[in-house]
Amino acid sequence: MAYGSIGETATVNALRRVVSLWYFIVPIATIGLFAFVPFVHAAVRLRERRVVLLALAYGAVDVGILAGTSILQDGSGRAPWPFAIAAIIVVVAACAQLSGLRRRAYAIAAPQVAPVPAAQPAAVDPHVASALAARERRTQAKQLVESDPLLARDLGIGRPDLARGYDDGGLVDLAGAPAEVIARVCGLTEAEAALVVDNRGRFQNIDELLVIADLPVSQWGLIRDRGVVFPVRV
Repeated sequence: MAYGSIGETATVNALRRVVSLWYFIVPIATIGLFAFVPFVHAAVRLRERRVVLLALAYGAVDVGILAGTSILQDGSGRAPWPFAIAAIIVVVAACAQLSGLRRRAYAIAAPQVAPVPAAQPAAVDPHVASALAARERRTQAKQLVESDPLLARDLGIGRPDLARGYDDGGLVDLAGAPAEVIARVCGLTEAEAALVVDNRGRFQNIDELLVIADLPVSQWGLIRDRGVVFPVRV
């Protein structure tokens, strides 16, 4: 439904609610004596047997209260208390039953809420998407190194200098790649990369290399992320 038609419906409903308030005003203002009038109006509009019976019932009760009050009045102008209580009960009961009848008689629709546009997924920065994709490829390549090192070597994982064409996300083989490649990928100086090369054969994993080669702590995170050490098969 268009927003405009929703607004128009809301306006019509608001007017009908105001106009139909007399359904409550009449029973309250007359202390129940004319409570049957709104029921008669609803019966004419809805043409339902149940509503007709309600109109007749309230009419009979109202006549009974009015007649009883006239007969038993004590001369003070005040109605006997049983009929006063009965009138109050009529007011409460009539208002409760008229609440639903009023909406139906005046065709007051239920409140309609404008549909909320579906939230669009936030656009992902292409650079972020590219970095995340590369990280996922590195994770997969490291798993391949552990599970099938021979295939990993054939694919050139960790050896960008061999240009085998397999995208490993930017890994470097710390135990096989040239020092200049290690320096570029891991953010090390030439001297620090040379320490990695000099200590080959003394480490079997990256954590051992970090300690043995005494590499700067500031680069440990990058080395762990980009570096790979092929397992030694005995």
